Amino acid sequence: MPVPRRMILLALAFAGFLLIGPYASSQAASSTASPSLKETTDWLASHLVTVNHVSRETVVSFKAKKGQEPKEVDRQTINTRESITGASFQGCVLTLTQTIKGDDYTYITTSTVPFDRLTQALTKTEIRQGSKKADGLDSSETTIVPASFTAVTLDASTNVISFKRRSTGSVPLSLDLQLYEGNNTSLDIASDDAEMPARLVKAFNHAIQLCHVDSKPEPF
Repeated sequence: MPVPRRMILLALAFAGFLLIGPYASSQAASSTASPSLKETTDWLASHLVTVNHVSRETVVSFKAKKGQEPKEVDRQTINTRESITGASFQGCVLTLTQTIKGDDYTYITTSTVPFDRLTQALTKTEIRQGSKKADGLDSSETTIVPASFTAVTLDASTNVISFKRRSTGSVPLSLDLQLYEGNNTSLDIASDDAEMPARLVKAFNHAIQLCHVDSKPEPF
């Protein structure tokens, strides 16, 4: 007895679903897969070198005579640019070079960051306040612009982020008193961009998860 044409078509369609369906599903899943470690670190390396932060510090000096209001006698403005001049990855290890340039000095910090030892990346707002000093009838007032900015922070539970510093020129005492070699539990990356820190944090956390083999990475 001949098989109806309709039944033949249904059987072929069902066989096609069995063969094509799972493949199509795997293809769809692969197309939405999260970036690999290399893709993530390549993205980070290319975007980190665009990060910079500019601040301006103004110091105003005053002199006063007894019974009179202080008068401004001097004003100095110091422009400082902090930028990332080098960012490279070897697997899960980031080597980051941050350069601070003042009017007559350069201060360079190179950090080595093992992502498999980091706990998280996050953004935070840094607030810097000015200061006032008085010495008898003489005084000075320091203001900093901008007074606040956003920084990306890479955190570890122990001192695993190593750093080395070098400098040239007349480095300010506030920088020169810092250690020139050592280890830290965190690393801050200052940025003047309103959107970039949040994007960097997502990519950093994705890379951290990929470097921790016992965790399930989330796409960024």
